[in-house]
Amino acid sequence: MSNKVEEQSFFISFETAVLQPIVVNNTIFTKVTNFSGESNIIGKKPFDIVRHSCSFYGSSFQHTVRLSRDAIGNYLKLPILIAHDFGNPCILIPILSPKSDLNVWFSFRAIESFYPSEDGCVVVLTNGQKITVPSSPQTISRQVGFANILNMHLLKRMSYLMNTGYITRIPQFQKDSQY
Repeated sequence: MSNKVEEQSFFISFETAVLQPIVVNNTIFTKVTNFSGESNIIGKKPFDIVRHSCSFYGSSFQHTVRLSRDAIGNYLKLPILIAHDFGNPCILIPILSPKSDLNVWFSFRAIESFYPSEDGCVVVLTNGQKITVPSSPQTISRQVGFANILNMHLLKRMSYLMNTGYITRIPQFQKDSQY
C-alpha cells in the first residue's frame, strides 16, 4: 500500500474494487483498492470520487440513481452504474448513505463473500482481502441483491440492443441506370 496522498484527479475504473474513507488529522481521504490488491490514498472523499467519475463517463450521480430506481424501485442506498464496456457494467454498491463521508463503496464484481463480525460485517474480496464494515450481514446481502437486480436489468437491455438493434431491414441498393 502506498502511504502517499495523491492529489491528481482519480476516476473509478473497471479495476477499482473498493473506495474506503480514512480520516487523517480530521480530514477525510479515500483509500482506493484495486482488484490486484494494490492500494492508493486519494486526497478526496469517496462520494466526490464517485460523483466526478459519473461526470467523467458522461452521466451524473442523480442520473445513475434514477436509472437504479427505474430498475429496482424507490429504495435507499441503491447501487449505481458508473460505466459499461461492451455490455460489462461497472456497478458500485454503497454500504451507508451514498453521501455519507464514512460510506464504503464496493464494486459489485469485487465481493466474493461476507460474514458477521463483532464490528458489523467482514466483506471478503475476490483478491482475498477482508474489509470490516459497520453494517449487518443482512444489509450487505440486500445491497448485493439490489446490485444483482441492476446488473441483470442492464444485461437484458444490452441483449435487447444487440439482438434487435435499430436496424430492422438491410437496405437494398439499386444500380442506377443513368450512369
